[in-house]
Amino acid sequence: MFTAEAMAGYASTAILTLVNLLVTYLVLKRFLFKPILNVLRKRKAEVENELTQAESKLQQADGKLSDAVKRLENSNHEAAVIMSDARSQADIQSEAILADAKREAAGMLTRADSEINRLKVSMLNDVRDEVADLSVAIASKVIGQVMDERRQHEMVEHLMNEQMETRESKETGAIKRGES
Repeated sequence: MFTAEAMAGYASTAILTLVNLLVTYLVLKRFLFKPILNVLRKRKAEVENELTQAESKLQQADGKLSDAVKRLENSNHEAAVIMSDARSQADIQSEAILADAKREAAGMLTRADSEINRLKVSMLNDVRDEVADLSVAIASKVIGQVMDERRQHEMVEHLMNEQMETRESKETGAIKRGES
């Protein structure tokens, strides 16, 4: 079965196979495994670099987000302060306007009261003049005629009606002149 020649053939075949395997391993290591490992190392380094950059960009984004949130809070606070100031200014202005309006209304009331008092005095003087005129007219008529109480009332009524008609005609004429 196993002869020396056969064993030598097997041994030489085994050595050649080992040499072939060793040469194949060295060729594969040199031309296949090293480039593949270099590509894998480069790819790993690129992925790590990209992860580092992504992490730094994420930290920058977080920083910018916190800055934006702070600015938003500050602007909200400023807006609240501005609104508060505007409200207080509006309140002050409304109080000033109300005070001016009250002062103006008080002045108008004072002027109206003085005008009313002046008109009252004027009317009282007019009524006194009319009463005096009527008294003089009645006295002149009484002197001319003998009067009883009924006759005296009729005469007073007649004179008052005449005075009223005269006054109304004067007022109507003044109104018509004022309209035209």
